[in-house]
Amino acid sequence: MSQHELIVTTNGRGAVDITTQINEIINATKAQLCHVFVAHTSASLMITGNEDANLLLDIEDYFQQYIPDANPDYRHCNEGDFDMSGHIRSIFTGEQKTIPIVQGSLALGKFQGLYLYEHRTGNNIRKLIISLI
Repeated sequence: MSQHELIVTTNGRGAVDITTQINEIINATKAQLCHVFVAHTSASLMITGNEDANLLLDIEDYFQQYIPDANPDYRHCNEGDFDMSGHIRSIFTGEQKTIPIVQGSLALGKFQGLYLYEHRTGNNIRKLIISLI
């Protein structure tokens, strides 16, 4: 087993494809299983389609409709209108993924990618811990 740290800088709300960066870490190993964990409460991980950029826009539109910023019912808003909505979104999308490794890379489908999803506005630095087994 080995562990690696990946730092990703995000530029506002939305998805960042981290598939290539994770595969570069995996490539030098003989690992068969990859576990990725994002160490933040308002960013998350998701596996989704990578063939059409509109897919990611539709996901954000869905979040905006059903988990809006500045909901007057939110009590927690320490860091701004996006604070509580970011926490709720990350609960639904999850902070970790475990993916098999086949022939030195993540065993994702032809049109799948692994994404870090930033739920906050502004620039953020996110730490991911990659555990290879």
